[in-house]
Amino acid sequence: MSETAKKIPLIRRSWFAFFSSMRFAVALLCILGIASVIGTVLQQNQPAQNYVVKFGPFWAEIFRFLGLHDVYASAWFIVIMLFLVVSTGLCLWRNIPPFVREMRSFRLQATAKSLSHMKHTAVFSGSLNADTAVRYFQVNGFKTKTERRADGSVVVAAKKGASNKWGYIFAHAAIIVICLGGLIDSNVLLKIGMATGKWVPDQDSVFARDFKPESTVGTGNLSFRANAEITEGQTADVAFINVDKGLLKQELPFSVKLNRFFVDFYDTGMPKDFASDIVVTDKRSGKQTEHTLRVNHPLTVNGITIYQAGYGDGGSPLTLNVHNLNGIGQAVKMEAVSQRQFPLDLGEAGQYRIEFGELRVFNVENLDADNSQTVLHDVRSVKKADKMQNVGPTIAFKIRDSAGQAREYINYMLPLKREGNLFFATGERSSLDEPYRWLMIPADFQSTNHTFMALREVLLLPEKRQAIVNKAVRNVDDKVRPQFRLAVENLLRQFSEGGYVAINNHIKDNVPEAEQEKTGQFMYQILYGAMNIALDEAVAYKRLPEMAAGDERNTFVLNSMDAYTALTRFGSPILLQLADFKQVNMSGLQLSKSPGAAWVYLGSLLLVLGIMFMFYVREKRAWLLFENGQTRFAMSSARDERSLNQEFPEHLDKLERLSRETNTGIT
Repeated sequence: MSETAKKIPLIRRSWFAFFSSMRFAVALLCILGIASVIGTVLQQNQPAQNYVVKFGPFWAEIFRFLGLHDVYASAWFIVIMLFLVVSTGLCLWRNIPPFVREMRSFRLQATAKSLSHMKHTAVFSGSLNADTAVRYFQVNGFKTKTERRADGSVVVAAKKGASNKWGYIFAHAAIIVICLGGLIDSNVLLKIGMATGKWVPDQDSVFARDFKPESTVGTGNLSFRANAEITEGQTADVAFINVDKGLLKQELPFSVKLNRFFVDFYDTGMPKDFASDIVVTDKRSGKQTEHTLRVNHPLTVNGITIYQAGYGDGGSPLTLNVHNLNGIGQAVKMEAVSQRQFPLDLGEAGQYRIEFGELRVFNVENLDADNSQTVLHDVRSVKKADKMQNVGPTIAFKIRDSAGQAREYINYMLPLKREGNLFFATGERSSLDEPYRWLMIPADFQSTNHTFMALREVLLLPEKRQAIVNKAVRNVDDKVRPQFRLAVENLLRQFSEGGYVAINNHIKDNVPEAEQEKTGQFMYQILYGAMNIALDEAVAYKRLPEMAAGDERNTFVLNSMDAYTALTRFGSPILLQLADFKQVNMSGLQLSKSPGAAWVYLGSLLLVLGIMFMFYVREKRAWLLFENGQTRFAMSSARDERSLNQEFPEHLDKLERLSRETNTGIT
C-alpha cells in the first residue's frame, strides 16, 4: 500500500462512499421491493409439480432456476439483503459521529456576518441583556449556551428539536435489524447445509420412515417453515420442508395428534370455517396441550407456531361400480380407498393400476354458465356464490397401463342437470395441462344409469340387435322389407361399433358428396326408430321400469345416442361410478419457527420511532449577538421553513418588547 493511500481516511475512500451512498441503498431496496411483490403474488414453497401444472414445464424451470418459488430464501435475495445491511451499516458508521456532534453543538462560532446572511435575521437596539434572553429561550423550550468573547461581544445560542437526528439513526438501524431478522428466518443455514452436502433433499420417498439421515433435519434447526398433513386419528412428529426439487424431513420436539377436523359451509357449499381439534405432546416432558386450530388462530409450542393452513381428503373408504367397457355384464362392486393405488386385472384386456386421488365431498357449479359447455368448479374456486350450487361429491383417479402411460379422470357421484336433463358426468384427459373432455351419461327416471347401461349391452349383443331389427321391419311393406332390414342391421352394427362417427365415416366413404346430407338424415331417422325399439328391449331384458312415450323418453333416447358415441371414444377400459363413501378428513398444518420475527418487530418499532423523530420533531436554532450596543437576532430551521416565517416575527417582537422594558445593560 502506498504512503498516499495510507493517509486517506477510510470513510473518504471511493469504495466506501459507493457502498454507503443513499443511491446504492435505494437501488437495493427497490430490487427487494420488486422481489417481495413476486413473493406475494406467486404462491411460495409449493411442491415442484404444482408449478409445472400451473405454468408449464418451461416457466416452472425458469422459476426454479431463479428461486422464485422460495424468493425470501433464494441466494440472490439473501445476497441483496447482506449488501443492504453492509451499505446501511457503513452509512451509519459515516454519519453517526457528525450527527452526534451536530446534536451536541450550539454553533457558538456564529459571527455578525454569518448571521446577517441568514434569511430570518434582524437588528434592534435596547437594554436587553444575555441573562434575560437565556430565560426567555428556556421558557419557550430552547436549550441555551452563552459565550463571552474577547472583544466584549456576547452570543447566546439556543436550539430546540436537535434530537430529530435520532430519526435518521433509528430508521437506518431499523433496516439493518429487519434485514437481520429476515436473514435469520431465510433458511440460509439450510442453503449452506445443502451447498456443503450436509443435507440432501429427498425426491423419491413417500413415507417419513423412508427418509435417509442426510435428508433429515434435527430439532436444533434455527428456523424453518414446514408442512404436515395429518389424518383424523393419526399422530405426526415430523414435518416436511419444500426445498429445490425435493423435501427435507424436519423433526419436531413434540407430536401432534388430530382428533377431529370439522368444516362449516355456506348454503352454496363455500367453506365458511374449518378447524382442527389437536393434542400436542411434548417429547421431553410429556406435557399435553389440547387446542382448536382455526385460520388466523395459531398455537405456539416450544417456539414453533402451528397454523391451520388447509384441509383435504385423508384417505376415505370408497364403494364404486365398475363397468367393463371391453365386454358386457353387470357392474362389479369395488371397495377402495382414496389417495391409494390398486391393481386392475382385466385378463386378456391387459393389466392396469388405478391411482385414486382426492375425494371432494363439496363441489359447486355455476348454474348460469353457458350450457353448451360443461363447466364444473371446485368449491374453493367459487367467486359468485349467489349463482353456485353444491352438486355433490367427486372422486379423481388415474388409470395407468402396463407401459406406464396414464389418463386422468374425475367422476361425479350425483347426476348433474344440463338443459333440464340429468347426466352422470365423467371427465377424461391425457395430461394435466389439458381440459377435461366430459362423458355425459343420461340418468333415467329413477336417477340411475341402469337404463343406459342396459341399452349399451343390448346394442353390443348380436342376438339382441337381431331382435331389434325383426321388430323394426315387422310393419314394413314386403317389397322393401329386405332392403330395409339390411339398412337397419348395418346401422345398428355400425352404431354399436363406433356411434355416430362410424355412420358418418360410412356415408363419407360410400355416398356421393351431393347425396351425403340427404342420405344422412334418412339413415338417422331409421336409427332413431331402431333405438326406440332398442330401449324397450333393454328395459325388458334387465327388468327395469318402462319409459312411457313422450318428450322425456324421446330426449332420453337422443341423449343416450350422444352418450354412446362418446363412450366409444372413451380412453378407459372401464367406467367407474362412485356409489358410496365414508369421509375421512385430513388437516393441512404449517409449522413455522421464526426467531427472526422478534428482530423484525424490534426493527419495526425502531422504524416507527425514526419516522416520528424525523417528521414530528423539528429542529430550530436561534442566536442573539450583543455587539457594539446593538443586538442581532437570527433563526434557522432545517425543514420547517413555513412555521419559521410565522414564528420569527413573533420572537422578534417579544425580544424587542423585553429590551424596551429592561433598564439594565448587557452583563
